[in-house]
Amino acid sequence: MNLPLPKETREYFGNNKNRLLKISNLGLLFNKYVSAWSDDWMTDEKRGKEKVNLKAEFLGKIEKESFYINQSKDAVDSIYKRQLSMIQGLKSSNWHIESFAATTDSRLIIGLGGTSVIETGMTLHPLYGFPYLPGSGLKGLARAYAEIGVDAAKDELLEIFGSDHKNQHKATEDNRQGKVFFMDGLPSSFPKLDLDIMNPHYGEYYRGEKPPADYLNPVPVTFLAVATGQIFSFAVFSRDKELAEKAKSWLIGGLTELGAGGKTNVGYGYFKLAESKSLTNDPMSSSETKHFTVLPVEHIVWKSAVIKWNPGNETLTAVKEGKKSELKLKDKNIIPESFRQKLFDKRKSIEANIELEKTGNSFRIIKVF
Repeated sequence: MNLPLPKETREYFGNNKNRLLKISNLGLLFNKYVSAWSDDWMTDEKRGKEKVNLKAEFLGKIEKESFYINQSKDAVDSIYKRQLSMIQGLKSSNWHIESFAATTDSRLIIGLGGTSVIETGMTLHPLYGFPYLPGSGLKGLARAYAEIGVDAAKDELLEIFGSDHKNQHKATEDNRQGKVFFMDGLPSSFPKLDLDIMNPHYGEYYRGEKPPADYLNPVPVTFLAVATGQIFSFAVFSRDKELAEKAKSWLIGGLTELGAGGKTNVGYGYFKLAESKSLTNDPMSSSETKHFTVLPVEHIVWKSAVIKWNPGNETLTAVKEGKKSELKLKDKNIIPESFRQKLFDKRKSIEANIELEKTGNSFRIIKVF
């Protein structure tokens, strides 16, 4: 393979079986050095009778490689301890901290549409190269849940998140900073990555070349995603305890009911609360406990709740006395057979009893009866 590198550099890297993937920082490997082109700068290469997609091959090698995971272990632990130390410092300065741990309940895609030489991106820590959820995105997710999930009042949104457009030179009632701050969502260890694929069928139609039709060829696009079952830690802090608690419950609602990252409409990016203990008082203690306080989970029943079905994003919405819960429906059998025709076929709302899990101000549908 011919690469635009000095001869000595090419000889040092060698081939894909030795030094190429032995890079300790996934960010450098993913964003800075990509061996996904053939000699004539094409992304496909013919090997015998088989046509190989070099991008997919490169991502497959990244998924299977463990060198950068082992080498980055200390860096991930160091960043995690640094955040714990920051939390302890804030607590000693009379800030109110609300923290919890959550586990990916489905694959997580962060920064898929970001700029990348292989067209599918991933948000990685700028220094250490591990997947994480930026605090700015978590703040937006919590706000989205506050507006969609609980229909929060404008004054509440202004208090917690601040105004939409902030002007530091003009402080007014409608132009202010929020009182709650969101930390980055950090993994407890280097997350496992899965190789995933999407299969757009109508590429030529989207490019304006042909009308949409079943005879158009699908073009598989491979990308990396964080696997299911990976633990992330989250924290918010504020001078106001009540606002911090409310922001935490909205963030939990966003993570568990709206999903984080990309492709949430097709089931990606959903979390579930991890079983956890309280945050250790000593961030540098020998136990190095990686657990956070979570809100208690309570089972409740809504009688005669109004249930609607949105086929566009396959979401079930239940409303009762101004409270709302949404569920990304993976199995329609959760709905009793007597309701299915009216709800799914006729797309009309129904009234039914619902069993839910209540966590703070968020609700998760468990059963319809």
